[in-house]
Amino acid sequence: MFELRRDPVTGWWSAIVTDRNFEHASFAVDAAPVEGTHCRHCDEAPAEDDDRIRRVTLRDHAFLAVAPGQERPPQLEILPDGDEARGSWEILVGPRDHHERMADARPQLAERLLRAARDAMRDLGEAAAPPDRPLSIQAVQTHGRQAGSRTQHLNIELYAIPQVPHRLAEEIGGAARHMINRRSCAWCALSAAEEERGDRLVLADGRFVVFAPAASRSPFELWIVPREHAADFTAADDDVITALRATLQHTLGALAVLGDPPYNLFLHTSPAGERLDQTYHWHWELHPRLRVSAGLEGATALAVNPAAPEFAAEVLREHIQESAQ
Repeated sequence: MFELRRDPVTGWWSAIVTDRNFEHASFAVDAAPVEGTHCRHCDEAPAEDDDRIRRVTLRDHAFLAVAPGQERPPQLEILPDGDEARGSWEILVGPRDHHERMADARPQLAERLLRAARDAMRDLGEAAAPPDRPLSIQAVQTHGRQAGSRTQHLNIELYAIPQVPHRLAEEIGGAARHMINRRSCAWCALSAAEEERGDRLVLADGRFVVFAPAASRSPFELWIVPREHAADFTAADDDVITALRATLQHTLGALAVLGDPPYNLFLHTSPAGERLDQTYHWHWELHPRLRVSAGLEGATALAVNPAAPEFAAEVLREHIQESAQ
């Protein structure tokens, strides 16, 4: 049977399949390499062999609602300012010949990549003008062709989007409602409850709590939530980044129980310039790409998850414990 579960922040529903035993082999999907062997990021690396993280602009003014000169249908809702293109698309890339997974990168290199993401996002937010225009900066780390990766090179992509995307807007609104109704941050409450409950907990350390959300939209979905309440990732200091690196690599390493799965790692943080200190809570979401969407999802936008989050968390916990022995 399908067990309908409601996300306590956004209110969105997921259908969790609960009437069958967990089958590990059904979710062991290896990431397909990006086609071709040529790597432009290696070609463009400086001649000296160093460990710098390079910030590469793939496209300025990346988001255009309607092409210049194109007539706009009156019923079409577009971004403010019509034909003006705004935002950007950038990529932060590791040194030459670094094609390893984020989980396998040297700790110092992975930490530099995360610091570079924080600093670049801070720069993008400070450069946004005028202040009444929303700018949401999305950090995405992708592995495997099935997850949409365009390069094997170690990287984090940054999208500066001149609007607040629907998913983030739903989180912001849900977090505000949670604060009004329960006088607490939704993610602080969720992570504390999941740590106490335990059956969906994957790991908990001094700075972060990692768990499979009860209304997981995809198999083995995980949330990485900092214990310290903060809305804006760009305000994180170097100590937080150091701890985040360890937790992220530990979490990504646990996916080895599934082989070498493709995944997307998303950062959710408050839009640039927005004062959401009391209500929002930055966090990372990890979505392994282990299956394709089927008919019910397409017809209803209802997420269908064939792996109950309790099972997923148990499998990952056991792998972490066995690896530590």
